[in-house]
This record gives sequence, C-alpha cells and structure tokens, in this order.
Amino acid sequence: MKIAIIGLGRVAMADALALARCHEVVMTGPVPDRVDAINRGEYGLNDPGLKTYLDSHVLNLRAMLDTAAALDLADMVLVSVPLSLDPETGRPALVELDTRIELAARRLPSAPIVVRSAVPVGYCEARRVALKGAKIVYAPEFCREGHMLTDILYPDFLIVGDRHSLGRRVLEVLQSAALRSDVPTRQMGLAEAELTRHLSLMLQAARVAYFNELDSYALHHGLNARQIIDGICLDPRIGTHANNPCFGYAHRTLPLSAQLLDSHLDAARTPIIAGLDSAHAARLEMLMQQITGCDPQLVGFYLPQGTGALPETLATLKTRLEAAGIRTRLQTDNDSGLAEFKSECEIVVAQRDWPHLADIRTKVFTRDHYVRI
Repeated sequence: MKIAIIGLGRVAMADALALARCHEVVMTGPVPDRVDAINRGEYGLNDPGLKTYLDSHVLNLRAMLDTAAALDLADMVLVSVPLSLDPETGRPALVELDTRIELAARRLPSAPIVVRSAVPVGYCEARRVALKGAKIVYAPEFCREGHMLTDILYPDFLIVGDRHSLGRRVLEVLQSAALRSDVPTRQMGLAEAELTRHLSLMLQAARVAYFNELDSYALHHGLNARQIIDGICLDPRIGTHANNPCFGYAHRTLPLSAQLLDSHLDAARTPIIAGLDSAHAARLEMLMQQITGCDPQLVGFYLPQGTGALPETLATLKTRLEAAGIRTRLQTDNDSGLAEFKSECEIVVAQRDWPHLADIRTKVFTRDHYVRI
C-alpha cells in the first residue's frame, strides 16, 4: 500500500517510520531542509528506540516538496499538520489543515484521509459535509514527548473516529505499524474521538497538577512529600503511575486543547479543567520563590540526553529568572564544559535527579522524589 503523509513534524515522522516498515510511504511538506534531511536518513526524533529500530528494519520512505506528486496513486493519506493559535484572535489557525485536506480529497476521492492533528470538536464532520462526503477519519495520537516512535510502535490502544468499514480499514493500517499484535482498539464517532483526544490530555494535566500542588504544599510547610505521595498511592484507585512531581506539564498544549474545546466546555460546567491554568501558574510562582529566595547569581539548567529544547515550564522559569536579573546557563551532558558548569552554578535546576549530577546533589534543585540512580 502507498501511504502519503502530509506533514513533516514529529507525529508525522513517527507515523512514517513505523508505517514504512511494511508500506511505501511518501512524506510531503513545504520545508526544503527538512525534506532533504529525511531523504538523507536524518529523521529529527530523539526517541531512545530510534537507532535500534533503524538498525533492525529496512524502510521504504522518502520525502518531497510537491504535495500533489506525493499524493499520486496513494491508497491512504495521513494529515499531521501542527495547529497553532492565531495571536490576534486566540482562535485555532485551521487554514493550512483545511487546504491540505481539500487537496487530498480532490485528488484522491476514494482514499481514506486520516486526520492526526488535534482539531476542534466537530471539525472532521464539518469537513466531510463541506467536501461532499470525503472519506475523512479522525485517528488521534496519544504519544509522549520524546517517545513518539516508541508509542506508535507499541501503542497501548488505538482509537478511530468512524464506526463503519472505513474506520476498520484505517485501524488495520495503524495496527500494521505496531510491533505488538494485541493492541486494544475502539471505533467511535468523529466528535467522540476528537473529544477523547482533548479530554485525555486534560486528565493527564490534572493529575500532574495535583501531585505538583501536593509537592508545593509539602515544600512550603517543610513536610516530606515522598511519604505523602506513597501514602496516597496505596489506594489502588489512585495507583503509583505518573505520581512523581515535576516542574509542570507541557503547558503549550493546554491552551490549544482548551480553545479547541471552547464550544463544548465552560468554567461553570467544568471548573476543574478551567482551573488547570491557574494551578500551573501557582506552581511556577512557588518554584520561582524557592530559587530566588537563595539569592543566587548564576542558575544552571541541566538538559540530559543530548541537545534539544528545555521543557516549556523550565524554559519559562529560566526566562523569569533572567527578567529578575539572575544569570542563567543551559548545559547538556553532550556539551563540553560540564565540570565548569557544575563548579560555577550555585543552583542547578533539573527535571529529574540525573546520574551526571550525583557529585553536586546539594546544589541540584529538582522535585524528583523517586531517584533511580
């Protein structure tokens, strides 16, 4: 089967790598450098399983700038166009996604068009109507940051927004990308699948916010947060998963999901979800006070496992410290100067208590209560 993937981002890349093991896959997007890199075998993912996967499988994958040519004779199209919020209106910017879906529907009227982007509730049904019955299916992704390929290859479940044979066909293709054969699957309505994507994200953010708030309370009152968490998690209804506090969830994804859910949720009916933004802001303020209270001149931010961007909460914290007149420095375990970084920084902020920092643990500011080094 030939599968065209419109999009060059991380979700599109993970899908392409997984599917290219057993299908012909052509990626397309308007970024020449990215297209060239993919064709050189440089995929831009930092997934820990990427090298082993590439060493173990022969892939039929290429990329091109010409979207029309990429769609030629495709049996299925995946659309993974990242959405953003319009800075002027605060509404989702959908023009690029609209045009890509319209092009695919016009050139391939009988091919399934599988939307992988996060979209407003009701979007896919509206596109079906506007494009006069185009075979649009919504298949949300539930990948962890930095583990997107792993989560495509070993999904915990697969959801497709179509209850009929079209949905089953899409499920079969997504299952073919997986390296496990016992993946639970669900077919549901288009809007139900769209809501599932956003509400799943909201629930994860709420759990992170809860344990972070617990940690902030314990920190403020000089209590042992680890003992409190261990006690709470003895309740099997809560469990021990995702219970280790951190600096915050990936905050940039929450405003988008909240905006995409705007017509379905409001603060009166959904006060918990509506309060997540304020919970995140309170956590960041608490951490800021803890660091500035030590009156440091230089604060280091440690990013392990190679290059990349700081997690968003840490990046925001770094910016706020700089605005307060405190110098900061970013360091990875691959950069030279690690010894100098450890020596000069009075405080080192790290999401987790990494082995490379064991010799300066008294300087490390982390909310990791389950150190495994």
